[in-house]
Amino acid sequence: MKYKVIRLSEIDGQAIIEGGHPGLLPFAPLMKPPSGVSADAWLRQCLHATEALPLDASTKVDMMAGMAILGGISYELSTVRRIISQKGFMDAIMRESSFAQYLTQQGIDRGIEQGIEQGLERGSRESTIEAIFDVLEVRFDADAPGQFAARIAAIADLQQLKQLLREAVQVNNLEGFQRALDAEA
Repeated sequence: MKYKVIRLSEIDGQAIIEGGHPGLLPFAPLMKPPSGVSADAWLRQCLHATEALPLDASTKVDMMAGMAILGGISYELSTVRRIISQKGFMDAIMRESSFAQYLTQQGIDRGIEQGIEQGLERGSRESTIEAIFDVLEVRFDADAPGQFAARIAAIADLQQLKQLLREAVQVNNLEGFQRALDAEA
């Protein structure tokens, strides 16, 4: 297979805008601007051309979001953000673009996932602490868990708590558990 490399910076951007190629507009800021037009003015002109397209609002917003993302390749991100904000498009991009909605949903999904993981770990930790207390109570004395409760509850590491549970099952007396607890701290 033969491929032809196309350098966007060598393509006449004005021809793309005037030629009715709306699918290429998000790439226009990366293309060669008309002579005498500054980078900032070129980005504004690309945004204006996108705004003027006879397309539904959500498609325009998606195209502007693409332009903002791709524009970051050639422009300082602060410049892209400033120009888009000046034109009043930033809010629409953040609220309405399918890409921003996708990122928002990914963030929500990741947050839910992390929340579930933290909840499961917290539940495992609390169950292990309860199991330690139950073993100490059954094996040694109804008051045994009370003398260690604060120290055991302060242990955040689930693996340390599981090791203490094993110790509670295996030690011969409360002094042995005390030594194991001191070793874990």
